[in-house]
Amino acid sequence: MAVKAINDTAGPDGIVPTLLVFGTYPRLSEYDPPAPSITQRASAIRKAMQEVSRLRAKRQALRQRNGPQTSDLHDLPINSEVLVWRENGEWSGPFKLLSMEGETCRVQLPSGPTDFRSTSEKSDTGTTFTFSISAKFGKFDDCLRR
Repeated sequence: MAVKAINDTAGPDGIVPTLLVFGTYPRLSEYDPPAPSITQRASAIRKAMQEVSRLRAKRQALRQRNGPQTSDLHDLPINSEVLVWRENGEWSGPFKLLSMEGETCRVQLPSGPTDFRSTSEKSDTGTTFTFSISAKFGKFDDCLRR
């Protein structure tokens, strides 16, 4: 506004800069608000970024998995035959499923009963269920129901 006032005022020689450039005074509408200051714009941008960040965090939280899907593993009957995937990359078994207590399943291995902690379900194809389980003290990762 100060710059406009200076440009619309005649100088010592009687020349008005606005009239030289535009040939007329520009019209100002009563409804045009003045441009916001830099601090107001920065504040508005900061608030918008915080809102975008909050919405992104909410969407990301809703898209997260709540944990492993082990319901099919819990539905296995006791004495089901399961294969166990060893860390060296081969299946062994079948072994008998002895018990299920929460997320812990006990499988009868040749070395004796071994407790496993179920971690996630990999796939469900027909009557075959593949599960990822981790042994407390053994070297086994996966269990497959036949």
